[in-house]
Amino acid sequence: MASKKKKHRAALIGCGRIGSLLEDDPLRGKPASHAGALTAHPKTRIVAACDINPEALKAFSKRWRAPSLYEDYRLLLDKEDIDIVSVAAWTEHHCQIVLEAVKAGVKGIYCEKPIALNMNQARKMVKACDKYRVAMVIGHERRWDARYVTIRNMLESGDLGELKSITGYALGSAVPRLSRRKFGGGPMFHDGTHLVDLFRFFGGDIKSVTGFADRPFGEKFIENTVFGMVRFRQGASGQIIGGGERGYFHFEIDIQTDKARVILGNHTSRLFVTETSSRYTGFKELKEIPFPENGEDQNAFVGGIDDLIKEMETGQTSKSSGRDGYKALEIITALYKSAGNGGLPVNLPL
Repeated sequence: MASKKKKHRAALIGCGRIGSLLEDDPLRGKPASHAGALTAHPKTRIVAACDINPEALKAFSKRWRAPSLYEDYRLLLDKEDIDIVSVAAWTEHHCQIVLEAVKAGVKGIYCEKPIALNMNQARKMVKACDKYRVAMVIGHERRWDARYVTIRNMLESGDLGELKSITGYALGSAVPRLSRRKFGGGPMFHDGTHLVDLFRFFGGDIKSVTGFADRPFGEKFIENTVFGMVRFRQGASGQIIGGGERGYFHFEIDIQTDKARVILGNHTSRLFVTETSSRYTGFKELKEIPFPENGEDQNAFVGGIDDLIKEMETGQTSKSSGRDGYKALEIITALYKSAGNGGLPVNLPL
């Protein structure tokens, strides 16, 4: 973890599900929220919180003992001496909150994914943080999960061979009739952002995408499903599905090289390597072997806060920077653009 110095004063804006409530899910590993991570990290303490819902604020205060409570984040930023702002409000508010936090002089921002509602907002956020040297981390928390980090290191070292393809699934139930302008997108936007971010995490920058979308309520409303095809700059290809109208939730990424295969999910870690077939003469097959020991047990949410503090204290860019969040949104935007144009390929950057 980051070197031990003072405790950074943190404020949480948005006391709902990812901000706090997931911490009370008895089945989840902990911490599982912004508040849980800020409380668990030895170098942060929550000194203020904000939510437009008075009852949510009251419950938050009881759960986390935050001394100062606000229903207007602007008032919080004006009255409190804050080092870190944790943004867990609705995506449509991310941009303005971040810009106001930068203006107020905070040193670090942990912003929930997706970074913003659209590319224009994301550009403003990244530009402001760069200009005033404010560290900003985007909450794609799998980047701090030791299993994912282990596989990325093995890919970069060549231990797994040459990357050939990545297939990703973020599957869930059918969506209600919601405005794209207000909510940004559907499953590909809100859960699929983790997938497209992991595509870059493992495969590097993307050259082009082709997308197809099912929008049962029309083009002005969010999608039920997006299916996309991806071309990486280094030559590999990918397929991605978000949504799918399933009766279950399923998150999985399947990475294949010329000599190995890795399957990673919320509770899945499997590694296969190439061996001579014992069933077919002259063939090779994949055989599952024990998943590598990673030697780390740091919680991914705490890892994000730790990474933010490192950037604040040393200037070292985090594993999930504002630019990484911007690029994830850019890929999703390109998939939507392609789908809206009948599946014509869209080149990146936009």
